[in-house]
Amino acid sequence: EKRYMGKGVLSAVENVNGMIFPELRGMECENALVDSRMIRLDDTENKKRLGANAILSVSLACAKAAASHAKMPLYRYIGGTSGVTLPVPMMNILNGGAHVTNNVDIQEFMIMPVSAPTWSEALRRSSEVFHTLKSVLKENNISVTGVGDEGGYAPMLEKDEDALAMIVTAIEKAGYIPGKDFKIAIDAASS
Repeated sequence: EKRYMGKGVLSAVENVNGMIFPELRGMECENALVDSRMIRLDDTENKKRLGANAILSVSLACAKAAASHAKMPLYRYIGGTSGVTLPVPMMNILNGGAHVTNNVDIQEFMIMPVSAPTWSEALRRSSEVFHTLKSVLKENNISVTGVGDEGGYAPMLEKDEDALAMIVTAIEKAGYIPGKDFKIAIDAASS
């Protein structure tokens, strides 16, 4: 609990080395089979036995190894012959829930720049909305000094719907159309 304030990954490494590796050793790197085997090994609804850090890192390592073996870039291996573009990124811009000390229940509010023609343009547009959100919060006399574990603003708001309203305003003030240029995604992180 003292090491990295309880946020380290030693237990994930231990789970990979102690439980996952013995189970997967010698298997072909076929992601669906590997992932299914890890899910059966974990045998919980929310992956709490092995943990997401262990499961996701092994799954990604497997995909990278299989792509390397096939002499393909990872995006092509995952996306197939039509895999020529990166997926639309999601940017976490406002945080709540257990990872911050504010009163917002939803853990992550994210934006998705769905109309951007390229990944670099998507990043630029998202950055503009993120920085515009700071000014929208300030205009509403809301402190912007709080930041969540994932890097989004962590303001004190009256209700979660206020977060959505502020994000929509930021999208518009940045010069984009909500619903057309940007979609909003959330991670409720609820049990």
